[in-house]
Amino acid sequence: MINFLKIMPELTTTLLQQEIDYVLTYGDFGGAFESYNIVKDRLEESGLAKSSPSRYRQYRDYLMKLKFLSLEYFNDLDDYYELIKDYFPLALEMDGFDLWSKLEIYLVSVGNLEVRDVFKQKIREALDKSDSLLVNRQKYNNPEMPAKVGEWTKDFIINLGLDSFDKVKKMEYLSSGKFIRLLDKADKEKIKALLDIYEKLMLSSKTKEGYENSVVMNLDGKPVIFNRGTVEEVRGLDEIRKVADAISSDIPVSAPAVASSDVLPDILSDTPSIPAAPASNVPSATISHTAELETMLKNYPPDSLEYKAVSQEILRLKKVAARKNANQ
Repeated sequence: MINFLKIMPELTTTLLQQEIDYVLTYGDFGGAFESYNIVKDRLEESGLAKSSPSRYRQYRDYLMKLKFLSLEYFNDLDDYYELIKDYFPLALEMDGFDLWSKLEIYLVSVGNLEVRDVFKQKIREALDKSDSLLVNRQKYNNPEMPAKVGEWTKDFIINLGLDSFDKVKKMEYLSSGKFIRLLDKADKEKIKALLDIYEKLMLSSKTKEGYENSVVMNLDGKPVIFNRGTVEEVRGLDEIRKVADAISSDIPVSAPAVASSDVLPDILSDTPSIPAAPASNVPSATISHTAELETMLKNYPPDSLEYKAVSQEILRLKKVAARKNANQ
């Protein structure tokens, strides 16, 4: 891809929207990261923050959208925290963008499950403290209606509790909640998206429902993939070989190791039908980061944004490893 932001002498909102549309269509998240840095530098040099604050905020919003799109290229937890706390509604403005897939890529790269839970807690805290407007209450002529992101997460807790949300209560809340029933379709979709992310962040990575890694193991003599509390059969020897090849041929990188098989008995302890130890004819549950992403890739349709996001991360890791090996 030619990065038009490099060669265009002037930034325009039309150009920035075209860049965002391109990334969403083709999954060029590396290009989004490059564009983010270009726009960031241009904005800092422009002086718009002082000369034209409203215009600056307009460009800043496009900048933050580019940051959401390239989030896997940021390693500092503060980047995630501040972006989500201050600009969460912008993520919902991008049609087809799945913020959770970005968070999941980060979580899978972290081997320590305690660290994963700390990350989830911090992101949940960012949402709780967010003053970003999600719903315009004036549109509904209801001064009591939650408007900010943090006000909606508080409403979740009031109606659904502090623990994992009961499915029946959740359905009732989304269909006939005091405020949700008043919302139009677009605003309801925003609340559903926020609730979905918030609910996933509440699940500890130490539980079978909250464990992000896809693990190949044996169930009654058949190879299966365990993923978020569900089990899917691996169909065909070609798929088994593909997973095995991805593991055996993985290039070592500097990313943290994924969780080892010793955490699986605790996660699966209430699921006795699924043995924790993998069979000898399927790959070990201790798999490297790139191989883990290769396995995760199976869970998404090839034309989905999640598939593109995970594929992009795999490519990025292998490029990093290739550069590292070339310098040795």
